Amino acid sequence: MDLNKFLGAVCLLPLLAAAPAYDVVVIGGTPAGVAAAIASARAGQKVVIVEQSPVLGGLLSSGVSRADDAVVQSNSGIFEEFRRRIANYHRTALANDPIVKEHLAKPRVRHSVSEGQAWEAKTAARIYAEMVAEAGSIQTRFNEFPISAIVEGDRIVAAITRSRDGKQHRYDGKVIIDATYEGDIAAFAGVPFRMGREARSPEEPHAGHIYTDAFCEGATTLPGTIFPGGTGKADHRIMAFNFRFLVKDYGRPDHPYRLKAPPPGYDPARYKWNPATKPYLPNGKIDVLGINWGNDWAGPSYRYPLVNWDERARIEEEYRNHALGFLYYIQTEGKSPQYGLADDEFPDNANFPYRLYVREGRRIEGLYTLTESDIHKDLKGNGVRGPLHNNSIAIGIYEIDSHNVQNPTDRNSPCSGEGAINLVDVTGPYQIPYGVMVPRNRKGLLVPVAISSTHVAMSTVRMEPVWSALGHAAGVAAALANSANVELAAVPPSAIQKTLLTQGSKLFFYMDVGASAKEFEAIEQLSLLGAVDGDENYYFHPNAPITRGDFARLAVEGLGIPLSITAAHFRDLPRSHKAFRYLETLYDASTSSGNRFLPFEVRDYLNYRTLRDASAYIYPDNAITTAEAATTLAALRGAPKLHGNPSRILTRAEACAMVWNAMPR
Repeated sequence: MDLNKFLGAVCLLPLLAAAPAYDVVVIGGTPAGVAAAIASARAGQKVVIVEQSPVLGGLLSSGVSRADDAVVQSNSGIFEEFRRRIANYHRTALANDPIVKEHLAKPRVRHSVSEGQAWEAKTAARIYAEMVAEAGSIQTRFNEFPISAIVEGDRIVAAITRSRDGKQHRYDGKVIIDATYEGDIAAFAGVPFRMGREARSPEEPHAGHIYTDAFCEGATTLPGTIFPGGTGKADHRIMAFNFRFLVKDYGRPDHPYRLKAPPPGYDPARYKWNPATKPYLPNGKIDVLGINWGNDWAGPSYRYPLVNWDERARIEEEYRNHALGFLYYIQTEGKSPQYGLADDEFPDNANFPYRLYVREGRRIEGLYTLTESDIHKDLKGNGVRGPLHNNSIAIGIYEIDSHNVQNPTDRNSPCSGEGAINLVDVTGPYQIPYGVMVPRNRKGLLVPVAISSTHVAMSTVRMEPVWSALGHAAGVAAALANSANVELAAVPPSAIQKTLLTQGSKLFFYMDVGASAKEFEAIEQLSLLGAVDGDENYYFHPNAPITRGDFARLAVEGLGIPLSITAAHFRDLPRSHKAFRYLETLYDASTSSGNRFLPFEVRDYLNYRTLRDASAYIYPDNAITTAEAATTLAALRGAPKLHGNPSRILTRAEACAMVWNAMPR
């Protein structure tokens, strides 16, 4: 397929009758698309979602039956609503299911069914349908796929789709949100994009051609080891795709869903299966993955995002046969004949998933490009988290996780093919700036899935909870732009952040601070300013006393007080102390104000001829009272309200609330 002809479709359909205009047009009913639509609708926008399959939810309702969220506390916003609904359904309607009972007894299992971190495909589809229906002003169109875009000047004004019956449809919108996995609408609109892998660089030490110990079977090396043979060169390759089909344990080998013959091209040398594998989803099901020798398959994935839908259908047929070959292997040489396609999933599609698992497609060129250094807690981070982005509109925490980009060739090798990366230890919580979804050269368009990123960065962003968070932010940004009649690039990230925080979205990750906390917005906003941080285990400790040093950082960074250090004044505050610059800044502010508000102690003053010869102590690690904090804030920005006993020790959460209330609005 000629790519230029494919992209040239942008100008082919100007005579198509325009449909009624929408405020927001969402192409792709993926978790990102659903979140974008719901967020826009809740802001009073008229919205339409156009989805290529018969259900909403993208891969989460088409075989990928778990959240891949690393820790449940990382979920927030609309995806957290989805997770909680799944959990409630499992704990009520499926309370007697053996897997639900097992996971309730083991609350720390990674993909917990009882916590709503794993589900059946049909359940995800139903929950997403309910959420969209409840949002109100959202219309849905199913079984339509994007084929073109209408661009006037540098603005996209409409998306063109084709339904399964061959009819074409035009959707005009003030804002178009491309929530497709492939980045189709952005490409049709002429947005430049990347495909494949970047070359290794100081910004990305794991980019390019590489061999690692990712997904090795057995402990042959220390975790996180790079093997010889990688060149680090850039190329056109992206991650393997697959069909994540669902199988059910029928309890006997002679069930009606056992394959009677292998599919075309079947080769048992392409597969491996552990017959000890047990169901881990409700109703005795398994979401079949098979990373190294299973249904993962690189090669056709390279061209899939770039070709038209007829060619994609042919590639999907290849993947379907490959997946069914894996199932046939499982039932025969894999010695698990009791498993077969789940009879209650995808009933109108021969019990096979609607969607191919596209882990990575195009990646647009946006106002900001996310790299490995934005994800890595050691390259530009502080050893605990990735670097701070105060314009963050979403967070991630999942490891850098690239599946093979070239298939394994040595069946006896314990490791996977080339390009697999699984860096668990170096990925701390990271933040994603607004600019990654804003194209450089097109107005009226947001792209929350095929974002502006490198291959390595996409290897962690690609998890659906993160894409959902980006979609949520896109929906908020679209509504703000429409309401204020401004361009998407001109929407202040601070305005997006404020709305997201009021809707329970996390923009800075803590294990112990959730959206239900009354100080949630204050803690999150001050964290985004670099005014506060949690410990190495990502706990904020909201009810712990705040120290004088930590409060000084909170006040200086939160209120935007310029740093001022005239000397090292205190014996117990060396320059190596984390609060040195903040307490010294408050000392200068205190003395220069004419109303000294910073308390400190001078020991043995009578034994010295002048104060300059005395020893001063400020006790940076001591807890402070509400009165001391209020006095400091009153001197800096006007008196805040005092709550309760002023001599009471101030907690960290209360301190954030006090500083937040003192900040100018």
